[in-house]
Amino acid sequence: MKKLATTLFLAAVICLSACSGNTSVIQNTAPTPEQPAVAAPAPTTVSQTEQKVPSIPIEDQKKILENNRGLWEFTEAYDSPWFYTFTDLDHNGRLEVIAATTQGTGIFTYANFYEVRQDGSGIDNCYHENVEIEGPDDWPEIVTDSLPCYHDAAGDCYFYACEGITREGYAHQYYAWYALCLKDGTADWEFIASKDVTWTDEGASSMVECRDARNNIISSQDYDSAVDRRFYGMEKTALNLDWTQMEIPWEDTSAESTESATTEQTAQEPVTQQQTLSAASSPQVEVVITKNPTSEALAIGGKTWFIAHADQAESLTWQLVDPEGQVYSVDSAMAYNPGLVLEVLEGDTIAVSNVPLSLNGWGIQARFDGQGNYAVTDPAYIYVGDFVTAYGSIIEKYRTAFVTGNNRNTQYAWDNGISEMMAYSSGVGYALKDLDKNGVPELIIAGMGTEDFSNKNAYDIYTLINDIPVNIATSQARMRYYIRTDSTILYEGSGGASYSYITVQRLNGSTLEDVDMIFTNLDMTPDGTYYTGFYYQQGHSDSLPSEKSVAISEEEFTVYYQQLESSIYVPPLTKIA
Repeated sequence: MKKLATTLFLAAVICLSACSGNTSVIQNTAPTPEQPAVAAPAPTTVSQTEQKVPSIPIEDQKKILENNRGLWEFTEAYDSPWFYTFTDLDHNGRLEVIAATTQGTGIFTYANFYEVRQDGSGIDNCYHENVEIEGPDDWPEIVTDSLPCYHDAAGDCYFYACEGITREGYAHQYYAWYALCLKDGTADWEFIASKDVTWTDEGASSMVECRDARNNIISSQDYDSAVDRRFYGMEKTALNLDWTQMEIPWEDTSAESTESATTEQTAQEPVTQQQTLSAASSPQVEVVITKNPTSEALAIGGKTWFIAHADQAESLTWQLVDPEGQVYSVDSAMAYNPGLVLEVLEGDTIAVSNVPLSLNGWGIQARFDGQGNYAVTDPAYIYVGDFVTAYGSIIEKYRTAFVTGNNRNTQYAWDNGISEMMAYSSGVGYALKDLDKNGVPELIIAGMGTEDFSNKNAYDIYTLINDIPVNIATSQARMRYYIRTDSTILYEGSGGASYSYITVQRLNGSTLEDVDMIFTNLDMTPDGTYYTGFYYQQGHSDSLPSEKSVAISEEEFTVYYQQLESSIYVPPLTKIA
């Protein structure tokens, strides 16, 4: 039972649906489980002196992975078959294992992804908990013979692209391009473009809508070339994968079922051997939760959606749980929380709106019923606060600026601690978005009816510390902040024509931490000629260039900048003035 949630997904681009391309039949030509194959890594232009040499022999790494099979193999909770392969996606000399299986008519791809530790003491899960997809097991389709590989020399990253498909009945399919990147032991997916196709009852294509990562409508041709355009300028090769097919052992419970059925019915009526065997041949099918709903922080009167998925389920019932653990039906929960509106939608989704303060601390969970058994998701908790009132002083500063006409007055902005960028807007609005997933939504102020100069940048970003608004960032003409679809922040600064920098930052409490950056700097050749140098580095440095800085070409600088810029978006705004 899978929800496409196309509108929500494209509006925020905050989660990736499971993908499944028209995967070719995997021939079981790989070695036996005792001697798994190592997929040939994509060739690179790295010189022999720069290549990373494994400190642990490959054969020993295979043994380490095999000895830890219990962490990554698939068991009776899934259906056969499943596949696995050994490879080295990040070219660091240490093997990874990818184990994957695709299940269900809606198409879910489950995957386990582990890498050998540097000291050989075991293996680590590469799949970090905050990855921006629908759930911890819901991968784009990876079981395919080969994947296009793009090498980002500047960032020392390898991107592996694949197209997927999600089905919602026979009349609706959702395609999307994604790219997998393994970096510093963490696997992550990047959404690139989507294609939504709806068919008529006669089977003819009735509507095709394509969008890029910024939710802009694009043509079908642009969708088909989206991957090559995203990685323009990078070396393109192919990664060949040798998948070993495995079956999941099925435990025969017929004897136990027969004995149970016979014992239970002895006191009622005789049971023929044929009836007993028939009952035993239809074992219960376990309902498997594949996505739990996600907790949300909301303002009073706010709205959101919760999504859950399960395999082998025949029905879904949404339930609410109060802070004491009491379970309520949808109707009972609305009666208990006056004003609350709960609307059960198609596709395993429930809409929650007009949220009252009384709902703070409640949880929402989904019960999936199947053949003779059921499963309940973990509850997603709802944190409700009067965040609009908490941020009221900041919102009021902007309202006053526009009402009085001082939005065009730079000195007024400086005196009142608000962004001078409002001078380039005919209106202003706010959004609440929990950037660091700590249960407290940040306040984002942005322009409405903006001129190009201030288009899409966040004028001010605030968080709450002990219910007090604390400024995180304020945009100015030469230093502007933007919200990215993965909840990171893009910071653009300039110190003049020859010195500029673009930094990806992540919020941690009330502090912005630099993730990586590109910048230009005025350099000088040995003969005294000045020129503009282009650089990349990870993390923060007090002076630039630093020991972390890596010189890159102007073309590489431009390509990476365009990549960062493509993920900028403005959350839906509530108008202030």
